[in-house]
Amino acid sequence: MVVTAAPGRARRWSLRHRGVQSTALMSNVGHFGIGTVSLLLIGISAWGGIIPFVGPSFGYSADGTGSWHWSLTHAVVALVPGAIGVFIGIMVLAGSRGLVVGRGRMSLAGAGLLIVACGAWFVAGPWAWPVIEHTRSYFVFASPLRTLANLGGYALGPGVIVASCGAFFIGWASRHQSNAGTVVTREATATPTGSVPVEP
Repeated sequence: MVVTAAPGRARRWSLRHRGVQSTALMSNVGHFGIGTVSLLLIGISAWGGIIPFVGPSFGYSADGTGSWHWSLTHAVVALVPGAIGVFIGIMVLAGSRGLVVGRGRMSLAGAGLLIVACGAWFVAGPWAWPVIEHTRSYFVFASPLRTLANLGGYALGPGVIVASCGAFFIGWASRHQSNAGTVVTREATATPTGSVPVEP
């Protein structure tokens, strides 16, 4: 006499199926989030990178220079971190579909760390670069309101938002890597059993 262990196998298949469905749903939600955050990163990085050059054209100059004034300070403090942020944002946005099946998780986490560093440099660069290069202060003296606007538009605003985008990338990569590992563990332990012989 042979008894088929169908209930146990069906239960294990149900657990595995639910795990895969849950991971797929979270990955789809993650796609939407990564696309949105990548677009935000591109826009804010572009703003932080070019605002020292285009800001004076509409009366928004934090360091007192004219529009499209090229200098090493502008390049290092604003243009370089802005260009890195735009480049990584485009790469993450273009390659986001490959992140579901396990490809690119480590590269996404690494990109997130680099973006966090760019955001930190946006914030600290205006104060750190004059110390490194022994130049004058980056921000010119202005009224309290104008100083707040300069800090928000040139340093703190872009820096905090860019760093937050990088932290989102790191969190998404680690969270979905953990979820994928959970599903793999379930699939490995829930091996289907065939027919179980029972002595008459």
